[in-house]
Amino acid sequence: MNKFGEKLRQLRNEKKLTIRKLSELSGVAHSYLSQVENGKRGIPKVDTLEKIAAGLNIPSIDLLVQAGYIDPIDFIKIENEKEDIEWSLADQEQEPFSLDYLLESNHPIFFQERLLTKEERAKIKSLIEIFLRD
Repeated sequence: MNKFGEKLRQLRNEKKLTIRKLSELSGVAHSYLSQVENGKRGIPKVDTLEKIAAGLNIPSIDLLVQAGYIDPIDFIKIENEKEDIEWSLADQEQEPFSLDYLLESNHPIFFQERLLTKEERAKIKSLIEIFLRD
């Protein structure tokens, strides 16, 4: 059994759910869940992890960290920063803008001196939505 499979089984057992009940709640096949828990399948894709997290009634970011999609140290830093930073738009001297609008616009967006493609912008938007959903 792989570590992720062990963690998934632990979370499911903590919630007192059978594999079939988690399957029903998440929409993920019970056979697939069993294979993941027993290490016969690799780590699920992000969209599958989101479904499993919903079935477990936990933030999807928790499973994304467990699965290795998000570095645990970065996650801790982000969580600490969220707790430390308290600001409001009223305190800001600049006009607010919508990141959502910027990512969907035709304005050139660069990261580390490289122009982002539409696909990369969509991925970034998806990650932000996942992070902010929970």
